[in-house]
Amino acid sequence: MRVFAMHDGGGCGYYRITLPLTEMARHGHDVKIVLGKDVRVSDAATWPLIIAERIDKYDALSPWRRLRATSKLIYEIDDDIFNVGPVNWQAYGTYSQRDTQDAVAHAAEVADLVTVTTEPLAEVMRAWNDNVAVLPNYLPGYVCDLPREPGLTVGWAGGASHALDIAIVAAPVRRFLDRNPDWSMRLMGTDYRPTIRHERVTFTPWVKITDETRAFYQRIDWDIGLAPLDPGGGVFNRSKSYIKALEYAARGIPVLATDAEPYRDFVVDGVTGFLIRYDHDWLKRLDELANDGKLRAEMGAAAREHARKFAIEDHWQEWADAYGKVLA
Repeated sequence: MRVFAMHDGGGCGYYRITLPLTEMARHGHDVKIVLGKDVRVSDAATWPLIIAERIDKYDALSPWRRLRATSKLIYEIDDDIFNVGPVNWQAYGTYSQRDTQDAVAHAAEVADLVTVTTEPLAEVMRAWNDNVAVLPNYLPGYVCDLPREPGLTVGWAGGASHALDIAIVAAPVRRFLDRNPDWSMRLMGTDYRPTIRHERVTFTPWVKITDETRAFYQRIDWDIGLAPLDPGGGVFNRSKSYIKALEYAARGIPVLATDAEPYRDFVVDGVTGFLIRYDHDWLKRLDELANDGKLRAEMGAAAREHARKFAIEDHWQEWADAYGKVLA
C-alpha cells in the first residue's frame, strides 16, 4: 500500500499519523509523512491514498477537493471541534468560529473515509460522512519497559483545555498534601499551580513528543496519576480518548480517573486504578494508595501489563485494514 499522510506536528499528529503509519512502513508499506504546511499538491497527487489530519481552513479545501481526481482521501480528526466550550480557551477562539467548523465539515464530506478515536466522536462525524472508522489510540510498546523512580509523588499531565478538570481535584489534592507531608505533586504540560495552591506542587514544561518521544514518556514519572474529567463537559468530553490513563498505565502508574466514558473503557476499577464517582472519593483513594505501598505496586504492575495490550506493534494492522478498504 502506498500512503501519503500530512499532520500538524503536534501530539495528536504523533498518535494519529506518525505512530501508526511508521509501524505500517516497518511492515513493508510505502509511506510518506509530511507536515501539512509543507505539502505540495503536485507531490501528493502522485499517491493513491492521502491522509490529512484536521483540515480546518478554507484555503486548504480547494487543493483537498482537487486531490479527489487522483487519489482516495482519508480525513483524520480526534476531537469534537463542533462542541468546544469557552473554558477550553486555547481551542475555543478557533473552533467556535463558523467558518472553521464549516471547513472541517466540508473536508470530512469530501473524504472517502473519516477516522476518529472513539465511537462518540464517530457519532458526531457521521453527520458529515457515513463512512467513519474508529481507530483507538495506541502507544509504542517499549514505553511499558522504561524504568521509573518511585518518589512519593502525585502527577498530572495535560494541556490548556483542562481548567475545569483540574478544579475538580484542587481541593482534594490540597487536603491530601496537608495530611501527607512526605508527598508532593508534579504538573506537566500546563502550569495549574495557581489553581491547586500548595507549596509542594511543582511544574515541568512539555517535552515535545514529536521531537523527543522517549524523553516525553520518561517525564511521566510519578507514583499516582490523576485523570479528572469535568462531568459537565458534555459531548466534547464524551468524545475524548483514554490516552492520558494509557500513558500513566504504560509507566506502571495506578490512575485515579473520573468515572466517565473515555476512562471507563480503559481503567479496570480496583485493579489498574480507581474510577472516581463522587467528589469525596478523590481524597479517599489518594490516602488509600499513599498509605499502602503494596497496593500501589500491585496496581502499577497490573496497569503496565494492561497497557501492553495497547502497543501499536500489535494493532497497526487495524489502520492498514481501514485504509485498504478505501483503496479496494
